[in-house]
Amino acid sequence: MSLKVKKIHILHMNDLHSHFENIPKLVSYIKQQKEQARKKDEILIVVDIGDHMDRMRLETEGTAGRINVELLNESGVSVSTIGNNEGLTFTKEQLEDVYQHKNFRIVACNLFDNKSGFKPEWLETYWIENYEGIRIGWVGATAPYETFYSLQGWEIYEPLTLLEQTINMVKEQVDIIVVLSHLGIKADQQMAEMIPSIDAILGAHTHRFFENGLKEPNKPLICQVGIFGSHIGHLTMDYDLEEKRILDINEKTVNITDCLDDIQIVSTIEKYREIAIRKLSEPVTQINEQLRISIEKESRLGNLLADGVKNWVGADIGIINTGQILDSLEAGVVTKKRIHEICPSPINPCKLKLKGSLLKETLEEALLDEVIFSNPKGYGFRGKELGTLCISGIKVYYDPLAAPMNRIKDIWINDKEFRNEDEYLIGTLDMFTFGGGYTTMKQGTNIQYYLPEFIRDVLSAQLKNKEAIRQSYSQRWFKV
Repeated sequence: MSLKVKKIHILHMNDLHSHFENIPKLVSYIKQQKEQARKKDEILIVVDIGDHMDRMRLETEGTAGRINVELLNESGVSVSTIGNNEGLTFTKEQLEDVYQHKNFRIVACNLFDNKSGFKPEWLETYWIENYEGIRIGWVGATAPYETFYSLQGWEIYEPLTLLEQTINMVKEQVDIIVVLSHLGIKADQQMAEMIPSIDAILGAHTHRFFENGLKEPNKPLICQVGIFGSHIGHLTMDYDLEEKRILDINEKTVNITDCLDDIQIVSTIEKYREIAIRKLSEPVTQINEQLRISIEKESRLGNLLADGVKNWVGADIGIINTGQILDSLEAGVVTKKRIHEICPSPINPCKLKLKGSLLKETLEEALLDEVIFSNPKGYGFRGKELGTLCISGIKVYYDPLAAPMNRIKDIWINDKEFRNEDEYLIGTLDMFTFGGGYTTMKQGTNIQYYLPEFIRDVLSAQLKNKEAIRQSYSQRWFKV
């Protein structure tokens, strides 16, 4: 290659969701490529596009994300953005605490503290880095879940306008502009249309996989490499140092399955796993009897959580899907670790109003095998099967031999007769309001979300309550 042309490598990861089994292989590839770049006098940069943390994993939960930050440090990440799994499942205080240990920059132009109006110390609108005379401007943005961010003490803004403003502000100061986008493919395509001065968009959030990126004439290259770290993106640019322009830009995705595990990373994961286990081994309570869960029918543990969600949000009815709880609880000491094991999904309780006819439709769906044994992807759900519904404050009488969606014969709401035209106040799970699982619930109104607690926090509170455990015996579904 001519002396006036410099090759730049950008290795990018997205949506790892704490899949630690893949990170030693990713880092092995990163180190191999760094050594090759060093020998050839080429530039190599490592970036992460968010959702690296996922509190479904014991190691992340038990270290409050510290393991993830240390792994990003040891991966040699220079700059990152945050995903909704960082911004919404951790409190502001937790993020401030964990990010004091980072050795990399975090950029997101559309997230601000809603009290001060400024960004926290760990977050920047953009970052400009000089790599051997080539100035790269890194601009980031994260998905605008306005209601949820507000409840966590943040102000989140529509990203595309702010991205355009930020890029217009920095483009005269840099030679290359790269956007770290935890927005999803539709927003990335809009961005590519709106802001042609971007050179590359490294994407995330929608878990799309583009082997060679999405490349259209006169538009920035869009890249995204799936989910869980089975692949890493390898973007290369040939940059003309004299003419100050990119001559060529290409993306390839690399399957890291055959890479050897990096021993240092394996050791770090083991170290923090031990810390997490010690932390989560703290006892929460002791129960004197087994509490069972069933995917196909109501059970005491499911009823306990349904009662808890109803009371937590102050509703008339509680509804949870049984697939949220992955295992029964044996009698004896119950630890934080055990509660996390059986209820790992980072899902929040919520309250909504639902018309009686829609409530009945939802309950009818809970009697269908194709719904019970389905597996909704995303929405925070980390179970395997959706499950039927456990309910609280309501009694349902049904004929299992009747035609599908016509099995329910009678419903009583807190000992009052059910009416299709009435509206009912329901305590349930946020995933249903997004269309995950029991999709009829998405039509609910007056939705209120309850953060930062997860449903496992509700379950923990219920397990400490002997009267709540006693009430979980009460039957709610009746065959006729």
